[in-house]
Amino acid sequence: MMAPPPRPSSAAPAAPAAPGIESAPKVLQEMQRLIDERFGTGRAGMGPFLEELEQGLAVLLPGPGDARLAPEAQQASRAELTSTLDTLEDVLEAFHRSGRARNVTGWGER
Repeated sequence: MMAPPPRPSSAAPAAPAAPGIESAPKVLQEMQRLIDERFGTGRAGMGPFLEELEQGLAVLLPGPGDARLAPEAQQASRAELTSTLDTLEDVLEAFHRSGRARNVTGWGER
C-alpha cells in the first residue's frame, strides 16, 4: 500500500526576519545619513533628538561587559526612547509638509 501524498501546509509563509537588535546602531547611522542628505544644515534642530536616540540606544543595548539595566529601568528607557522617536517623527513630517507646501521636489516624492 502506498503512503498518501503529503498534505499542503496551511501555515502562512514566514515573514522576512526583522533586523536583529544588534543592527539598531547601524539603522540610526543610516537614518542620520539620510537626514543629513535631505536637510543639510537644516538638520540642526534635529540634533538633540538624534543625540537622545543615540544615548537611548547605548543605554538599552550595552556593549559586551557593560552593565545592563534592571527591568524597570529598561522599561522607563524604552518609554523615553519611544517618546523621542514620536517627536522626531513629528518634526520630520513637519519638514516634509513645509517642503511640499513650497513645492520642493525630492523629499518624499515617489
